[in-house]
Amino acid sequence: MDFARLIARLRAILLNPRATWPEIAAEPSSIGSVYTGWVLWLAAITPLATFIGLGVFGMSAPFIGTMRFGFGALFGQMLSNYLLTLLLVFVMALIAAALAPSFGAHNDRVQALKAIAYAWAPVWIVGVLHLIPLLGALTAMLTLAALGYSVWLLWLGLQSTLDVPHERAVAYTAVIIAIAIVLGLVIGWSSMMLSGVGALTRGSESFSFQSNGKSVDLGAFAQAARQMQATGAAMQGKSLGGAEAAPNVAPLKPLAPDQISTLLPGPALPGLARGAMDSTRGGIGTLLISSAKADYGSGARRIKLSITDMAANRGMLALIGMVQQDQ
Repeated sequence: MDFARLIARLRAILLNPRATWPEIAAEPSSIGSVYTGWVLWLAAITPLATFIGLGVFGMSAPFIGTMRFGFGALFGQMLSNYLLTLLLVFVMALIAAALAPSFGAHNDRVQALKAIAYAWAPVWIVGVLHLIPLLGALTAMLTLAALGYSVWLLWLGLQSTLDVPHERAVAYTAVIIAIAIVLGLVIGWSSMMLSGVGALTRGSESFSFQSNGKSVDLGAFAQAARQMQATGAAMQGKSLGGAEAAPNVAPLKPLAPDQISTLLPGPALPGLARGAMDSTRGGIGTLLISSAKADYGSGARRIKLSITDMAANRGMLALIGMVQQDQ
């Protein structure tokens, strides 16, 4: 790989695009050469920078502190983001080529790929700022600026690569950007589903937060939730005599307040002593819900843990409702 050529082309497309686009359009290329000589490298900047930034510095959140993610979750997020970005570029090139005749241009997948790939360079370059998560606001503003520049580069490039008439280039560019936004949202959702970061919301044991020089591992909360679910299921199974419920069995009532309060972990969580507790049961008709909650804390750190029993589903839903930290 000729990185000197890549850097020279990057500098040219960013600083002198009007002269560079005709050169790009005239170059003999293939889909493979555009990917290996350009897309594979630049598309890796944002996922790799995010992986390093979150792995080294973590992510700060109001009222919580610094959140840190496990290596597996971060690596899965990086890999899925990268692969889906490569796919998005190719799909957008196919769409741009297919739409070209409708705007007076010619259908050429390679030239369409050039237009998409080279126009997106500013956004990819700004992605390096994800190395420092604390620059979140600045990164967002510069990304928006880079996106605007990329749209202008695309408008300019389509006229050279696909010979779009000047008077129709704006409409063609707008259609491509609109489709890219929709596909980008789909890709983002797919990335969350495919990566390990989504597991954090399901009680990942590789997720913790730090504040005031101390750390709280949420894996302990995940383990407590599983214990609550198992205990609740066992208690309900016992109330049914250990037999499978028949279709005409009346709905179970939620646990009594004094029963559900015993499911709260205690007398302490790791590094956090249990304080005030409260349990209630209420509802309308047969739709009854029991809940119990307790405060855990040590010094300036405060955690509130709540459990809810929704008997209508014949199960104990152990919910870690909200994690709060008093400042």
